[in-house]
Amino acid sequence: MKSANRRDKGAPKRPSSKRNCILIVDDEPAMRLILNKRLTKHSFRVIEASDGPSCLAMARKMRPDLILLDILLPGEDGTLTYDALKENPKTKAIPVVFLSGLAKDFIHTREDGMGGRYFILGKPFSPRQLLRIIRKAMKG
Repeated sequence: MKSANRRDKGAPKRPSSKRNCILIVDDEPAMRLILNKRLTKHSFRVIEASDGPSCLAMARKMRPDLILLDILLPGEDGTLTYDALKENPKTKAIPVVFLSGLAKDFIHTREDGMGGRYFILGKPFSPRQLLRIIRKAMKG
């Protein structure tokens, strides 16, 4: 019988409260790698998903402080994933920054019509733009 205090080795660990955790959701491994390196360099804890369903599962389990969400994902796109995040009580308060190759060279904040707001960062973006929008989104 397992002790109630011991975690199952296969279970995900809760992010440390000392470092902000960001969930990167992008179907392109190269983009996830670039974002991961940039964010860990700035002391963020990073977790990754490659599609909408895995994003939803990780967000419920890990409760990241912010989600970087690509709009164009295979299957369930980023907008549907966003809607599902905002419908779930466990994930609705997590700020979301959409990453979009369709919206080049801009940073934008929009109301979602459900009492929240989201951010859009056009690809390509500079490291400075990325960090600025993450800080803005995390402030609320």
